[in-house]
Amino acid sequence: MHNLSDEQIDFIDDDIRNRGILLKELQENLLDHICCVIENEISEEEDFYKFYESVLPRFFKNELSEIQVETDNLLKFKNFYTMKKLLKISGIATVALTILGSLFKTFHLPGAGIFLLSWFITSVVFLSLLIILKLKDNEKLIDRIVISSGFLLAILIIGGLVFKVMHRPLAGVLLYSTIVFTFIYVPVYFLTRFRRPEQKFNVAVNSVLMMACGGVFYSLFNLNGSHYYKENLVENHQSIHKYSEQLFANNQELISNDSFPDSILEFHANSRNVNSELEKLVEALINQKPVEEVTTYLSEFDQQVGIYNNRIDDLTEPNLISLEKGTLNQVIISNKELAMNILARIQQQIAVNENTYISSYLVMK
Repeated sequence: MHNLSDEQIDFIDDDIRNRGILLKELQENLLDHICCVIENEISEEEDFYKFYESVLPRFFKNELSEIQVETDNLLKFKNFYTMKKLLKISGIATVALTILGSLFKTFHLPGAGIFLLSWFITSVVFLSLLIILKLKDNEKLIDRIVISSGFLLAILIIGGLVFKVMHRPLAGVLLYSTIVFTFIYVPVYFLTRFRRPEQKFNVAVNSVLMMACGGVFYSLFNLNGSHYYKENLVENHQSIHKYSEQLFANNQELISNDSFPDSILEFHANSRNVNSELEKLVEALINQKPVEEVTTYLSEFDQQVGIYNNRIDDLTEPNLISLEKGTLNQVIISNKELAMNILARIQQQIAVNENTYISSYLVMK
């Protein structure tokens, strides 16, 4: 075993420091390891300096300062590896939940909403961890701002997608982030990073992909909705409403021209009450009343629907159908035209139920 001289040890110590190892404890540990390797492996005939240069690459891939950088990262960011593991887990979970949520939603299977909500949560976790890890790799302030802004916009877009698919309010507001992402963020990202020669190719590819994705999202989720789709909904609502009013008028004429038992008169009154609340709700939607006022009308309408359906349950007429509101409570704020269409069909069912009950009595009479 060869023993190193004090001069050789001082040379190693100085060289370690000159190569970028600044932390005192790290210098001492490296010095101890390198000295141990040299003393155990060098022969008496070999040149110390040449052997030292051959041993040193064992401790790094490109340069010795990598150890200093890695040590700084571990000291500043103690949970680095735990976060990387969580990043992988949340990424895999996001992909799996995306596939499951899409399949369940496509085939209208129960649990689709839970999968989509879970997908949103795992996506937020994944993107949040990615922001933290990316910020660690970027020293410049402008890079940190650009990277974090991009991921925050991505979170908003994902939230908008989930809200849109689940017909939740504020979906349109969240999807405004697609405009910001496509027409503001991508150009800023390109201009701030394309000037760097080592990043030109990656920045160009990333910018094209982000612009393409943003354009697709913007075209799929037109914030103003389809003009023709809205027109068709309005026409359909007006047509159903017209025929329902005619049927209500016929029912009223039958009631006025004959004597009916109390059960039919009471049902007629129930029908008028629920239809009256329905008309108030429709009028509030047409006049674009504040959300609080629309919600109040919706609550009163829900109460009358409950009374009406209880009345049907108490009657023995098998042809009467309870009122089903479907997705009315979910879309009434976010999609006025669709909500009015649902209300028109409910109004039609009220008129048909009333006519059915009156006609069954007249036939039996």
